[in-house]
Amino acid sequence: MQSHLESELKSLQHQLLNMGGIAENMLQEAILSVLNRDESLAQKVITLDDTVDKLENEIEAQCIHIIARHQPVAFELRFLTMTLKVNQNIERLADKCVSIARRSIELLQFPPIQPFVDLPSVCGIIQEMVKDSLDSLVHRDANLAVQLRERDNKVNEIYEQTLSDLYGILRSNPENIQPGISLLLLFRHLERIGDLAVNIGEEVFYLVKGEVIRHPNSD
Repeated sequence: MQSHLESELKSLQHQLLNMGGIAENMLQEAILSVLNRDESLAQKVITLDDTVDKLENEIEAQCIHIIARHQPVAFELRFLTMTLKVNQNIERLADKCVSIARRSIELLQFPPIQPFVDLPSVCGIIQEMVKDSLDSLVHRDANLAVQLRERDNKVNEIYEQTLSDLYGILRSNPENIQPGISLLLLFRHLERIGDLAVNIGEEVFYLVKGEVIRHPNSD
């Protein structure tokens, strides 16, 4: 019985990592679609959403099946709990990639706005966070997982400054209101992806350490 459980858990982890890899590629291509003003790449990201949704459903169903069949405890149960939550976060991450792709297509209708922030640098931080969240899952690296929270604070600072700068530009150049709104949403999607990477890291930390580190300031 135990060997069957181990085999099913390994298969489940493979499915989860495959889904994570697809979402990571979606992020890369969504960002490139913005930076290179590439509509075909944006459309490719949008079409992949159904694939991720299907994988999410399959992984969730497999988790429920394993719990019902094996009634796991201890580490195995933690793994399944973690998988259900990471599964949801990866699906949401993919949704945000689709949203970025849609903003990319919207921005093609307008001339580029004068750069007000180092967009490639911001995107690079987010991509590294997602990569490290998935690497922490692969290697079950609790230290790497918990470090994501510090970088998320940096992303939040950049996001707030970006909003302030963009509001100033739009006040001075009201003709850029429409592309400006798309940019505001774009940065919001990027900031949210950073949050989702942190969520994945927190679930990995729970798997490895058996400790919940969400909401550290809660009473």
